[in-house]
Amino acid sequence: MSSVLRVRDKSGVIWFLKRHGERARYRAERTAYRKWVAALGGAAPWLRAADDALQAMILSAAPGEAASWPAAEVTGPVADRSAERNVQRDAGRILRRLHDAQPALPWPDFAAVKLEQLDRLKSSAAPLLRPRELDQARAEIAALADVPAPAQVPCHHDYTPRNWLVGKSGLHVIDFEWCGLDARVADFARLHLGIWAGRPDLQEAFLDGYGRELSPADHEILHGCAVVTAVWLLVKAHETRQPSFEQGSRIALLRALDQATSRQHR
Repeated sequence: MSSVLRVRDKSGVIWFLKRHGERARYRAERTAYRKWVAALGGAAPWLRAADDALQAMILSAAPGEAASWPAAEVTGPVADRSAERNVQRDAGRILRRLHDAQPALPWPDFAAVKLEQLDRLKSSAAPLLRPRELDQARAEIAALADVPAPAQVPCHHDYTPRNWLVGKSGLHVIDFEWCGLDARVADFARLHLGIWAGRPDLQEAFLDGYGRELSPADHEILHGCAVVTAVWLLVKAHETRQPSFEQGSRIALLRALDQATSRQHR
């Protein structure tokens, strides 16, 4: 989707030159850097220059190494995963800054928009899921009409450890090409589908850093957003020929649908 070069200027300063293959992704990232990323302070790169014709931008270098993926579960009587929780706590704190980068906007048609997003995926998802699974996914999204509509805030939309850099100066966040306005908890969806599933301690640490507990309505909205996200990930993984990612996305989606069924039978 993009080409990235690490370059050094004549003064010895390191920069990253990123050229996007898709105009939508370039515009999303350019908008994010110009409007919202400054709110993260030193926890993200800054935009040095952008060329619309080339769909390219020059970004400052963020320090640190890619965050380690946390263990799927805490095992053993003396297992210490405090470092993993600290990363989640920092990630929550930084994401809150992004979400607060501009005043929240009313979003009365939230449920209709999410249903439209799923319906746009249906033809691509149909060969990958059983009809009843796709019908159940749609029913879960349709149920959002019964939940108070959330506000729109700037969201990262790919907020996972692969886009977090850990260094001596703390956590840094990169790759804003999927940024756009959405519900706050939509940015939790990939974590909810993935590493939080078996690690409630990581979710607790993240929300502690974020500074906000999830209300019952937040839980319902997170579930709906996670279902849409899982279907989208499944389709994307299939289109880009990543079989293991495709399988993982399918498992995450079916787990989310099973959880919804279990809640209904309580």
